[in-house]
Amino acid sequence: MGILINSFRSSKILDYLSTKLIGFPKKEKNYNNFFNRYAKQNYKWIKNPCLCRQKSEDFLISEIDRHYVNFPVVLCKACGLVRAEKYLRNKDVNHFYKYIYRTKLYSGSTHTASPNNLFKKQLRSTRHAHEIISKYQNNKKKLKIVDVGGGVGGILEHFDKHNELYLCDFYKPYLNFAKKKSFNVIEGGINKINFKPDIIILSHVIEHCNNFDIEIKRLIKIQKKNCTLNYIEFPGIDSLQKGRRQGDILGDIHVPHVYYFQTKVFENLMNRYGFKKINMNSFIRGVFIYTGKKKKIKNYYKTVCNDIVNAEKFRIKQIFINFLKIFIPTVFIKQIRKIKDNSIEY
Repeated sequence: MGILINSFRSSKILDYLSTKLIGFPKKEKNYNNFFNRYAKQNYKWIKNPCLCRQKSEDFLISEIDRHYVNFPVVLCKACGLVRAEKYLRNKDVNHFYKYIYRTKLYSGSTHTASPNNLFKKQLRSTRHAHEIISKYQNNKKKLKIVDVGGGVGGILEHFDKHNELYLCDFYKPYLNFAKKKSFNVIEGGINKINFKPDIIILSHVIEHCNNFDIEIKRLIKIQKKNCTLNYIEFPGIDSLQKGRRQGDILGDIHVPHVYYFQTKVFENLMNRYGFKKINMNSFIRGVFIYTGKKKKIKNYYKTVCNDIVNAEKFRIKQIFINFLKIFIPTVFIKQIRKIKDNSIEY
C-alpha cells in the first residue's frame, strides 16, 4: 500500500473489514485478467508528468488500484494534483475505450449494461445535472447541446426537443441506440466536434483524459467566448471526507481514471487555461465558461493531504459503524434516525 494512506491501512484486520464492509479493495476477475495479462503484453506504460508543469517531488498515495492491479498513484507537491504516475500510450487508450471499456470488464456494472437499461439509469441519475445547467443556460429557443462521452445520452432526454442534441462517444452500439432516440451522433471525442455548442456536457469524462492539455485546448477551440456553458462532473477528492464512497479513496482509484481532482486544484487548473467557474460543489458538479483570462497555478498540496487523511479517518469510523449495523436490528436504527430527525428544529 502507498505511503500517504499506509498508516491507516497497516492493520490487516481493518483492511479485511474494509473490503467486507466498505467494498474495496476487491478483485474483479475480468478486469484483473485483462490488465495483468493482455495489457501487460500489448500495452505500454509511459511517464505521466503533472499538469502544473513544475519540477517537484511526488508523494506516493497508493501502489494498487481498487481491484489489486498494480497502478501507482501520486500527489504532486507543487500543486496538489493526484494522478497516475504512469499511463498508457494514446493508441492503447484508443483501443481500450473502443473495444474493451464497454464490454465485460466489470461484473454488474453500468459499463456493461444494455443500451436501454443504461438509458433508463442515466435518465434517473442526471436530473441534478439538468437542474444545474438550467439555472445558467440562456433563453435561446434553439440551443446546440453536446454530451461528450455520454454513453447513450440519457441526460439529453431532459432537454427540450426543439434544441439540437448531440451525443459524442466512441462505442458504436450506444451511438446506434442514440440515433433511434433521434439524437445527432458524433463518433469520437472533442476533436470531432466541428461547431461551437451553447452547452457542452462532460460528465465523468475529464478524469479519463490521458492527454488533458490537448483535450482542454480542443475544448477551447469550440467555445463561444463568455457564452458556452461547460458542465463538468466527476468525483472530487474533498467529497470523500463528507461520506462519498464511505470515505475510501481507494474506491476512486482504477486504471481508467488518470486524474483525481480536489475542488480547488481543479478550479485553479481550469483558471490557468482561461476558464472561469460559475458554480461548483465539493462533489465537482460545476459550470465553467471560457473567458480567456488566465491565472497562475497555486499550491494546494497541504489541503489535499488533509482531505485524504480526513477521508481515511471517516473510512475507519464507517467500518465500525457498518460492523455494528450487522448486530443492531434495522428497526432500532430506524427508530434512532426517527428520534434524531424529530429533534432537528426547522
